[in-house]
Amino acid sequence: MKKKWIALICAAVLCIGTVMMAAGCGKKNNYDFVVAYLSAGRGETYVEKLVEEFEKTPYVQDYLASKNKTKLSVKIIKGGTSNIGELVRNSINTGVTPDVLFLNFNMSGLTLTESFVRSKKLVDLTSLLKEKVYGEEKTLEDKLVPGLLENYTTKPYGTDEVYSLPAFYSPTGLWYDASRFYDDGKTGAQYTWKFTDGEHAGKYGLPHTWEDFWKLGDELNKANNNNANASATNPSLFTYPTAGYFDGFIYSAVAGMAGEEKFLQMLGYADNIWSDPGVQDALEIVVKLRNYLEPNTPAQANANDFKKNQEAVIGKIDANKQQTAKGTALFMPNGDWLPGEMAESTPTGFAWGFMPLPAKDADSMSYVNTYIENVYMHKDGKNQDMGKQFLLYYFSNAGAKIVAQQTKAIIPTQDALTNAAANGIEQTTIDLYKVYDGNGAVSGSFAATNTVTGLNWNDVLYNDLNLEIFTSSQTGSKSDETLLSEWTVRLESASDKMRAAIIK
Repeated sequence: MKKKWIALICAAVLCIGTVMMAAGCGKKNNYDFVVAYLSAGRGETYVEKLVEEFEKTPYVQDYLASKNKTKLSVKIIKGGTSNIGELVRNSINTGVTPDVLFLNFNMSGLTLTESFVRSKKLVDLTSLLKEKVYGEEKTLEDKLVPGLLENYTTKPYGTDEVYSLPAFYSPTGLWYDASRFYDDGKTGAQYTWKFTDGEHAGKYGLPHTWEDFWKLGDELNKANNNNANASATNPSLFTYPTAGYFDGFIYSAVAGMAGEEKFLQMLGYADNIWSDPGVQDALEIVVKLRNYLEPNTPAQANANDFKKNQEAVIGKIDANKQQTAKGTALFMPNGDWLPGEMAESTPTGFAWGFMPLPAKDADSMSYVNTYIENVYMHKDGKNQDMGKQFLLYYFSNAGAKIVAQQTKAIIPTQDALTNAAANGIEQTTIDLYKVYDGNGAVSGSFAATNTVTGLNWNDVLYNDLNLEIFTSSQTGSKSDETLLSEWTVRLESASDKMRAAIIK
């Protein structure tokens, strides 16, 4: 989906994702505030409602009085992953650059945020951390969940300066139908990470270690003829929506098998990191999954059919949303948006289970990856002070309540989690965050780089897995060892190129 645009007079220049603005060639920006956001998993209304309430604040009222206005002139740009990039670019090309953008790194087929980082178009928000949020005595820095600013997502240049803030955060791990697994009657199936033969409601024991995980997979393979006859009665061990969902999986696997220091080196494209024994152990887990995969998964792992893979865990329903059959797969990597995204396909009374990746062994921690969704400001935005005040409103308790009501999600402040129930967040969502108790947590993205012609890092590490590892017609004659070796060669070669292109 990458394109190369050659600009003429009064057009933007886009070079494999690097955006260079040609402002002033379109209509004049007469807006008081411009905001863009991805209206996908978080819904279609939360930014509009935030702006509506933000307008009532003393800051905005004073601003309106100074301009002899009664209402803000606001432009809101929103769209899904398929069109938000084009909408934002078109707006910039007409001279209307968003002040605030709720857009993410590593979005499938969209490198808009990365292009802004490469061209150094993000506003330095470091000083904003010392500002008090709207209506409170706490600073933004004090409000945020600890640890979420120490990564290449928020500090893309590897310095102390913060250019992006975490707008949402969610644990990503393995999801499953809780009714299929043992429940010890105390903490609930979704938080029972022991392989045990105690009292249970389901047929299977939750795997705490990778040894347990593969043991369960081998039992399933015996029953379903090595996945050839996977069914609701004899399911496969694993499925995935698309290969891009292996980002958090690989992060957690590397941290769990190689340690957090190696994980950070991985994000910095360290020399020979993919050949490290611990990292190799993590990659071996990914390759090994092909032997336990629901057979329809690779063919459905695309933008049109990915929900079919998610339904493989949910099962089938009738017109009254009653479950008529269990799913054909047990585990799937995903994030906290999954229940909402699949609400229409989920049976009445269905209970999602969620767990971190299994641990290296009984003496090791399980790891969970934190997926961070970003908000940042553009240097060419006309209304930067307005944008900063809006961010201080967003991270306040007032802002958190609006977001909770509109999206059923918890923003990354400590108070937002404390107040989640009062803000109308369902207990099942709140319980997801218990996964951080007693387990390791990692987050972030890879170091920012300049464009490397002909190379998409996300393809090498994630997206190409579908064909290179998991499609049996392409890889069936190769051993796991051969596939791992070939993947490692591709990763080392690509990593060398990315390391040389890191933005200083």
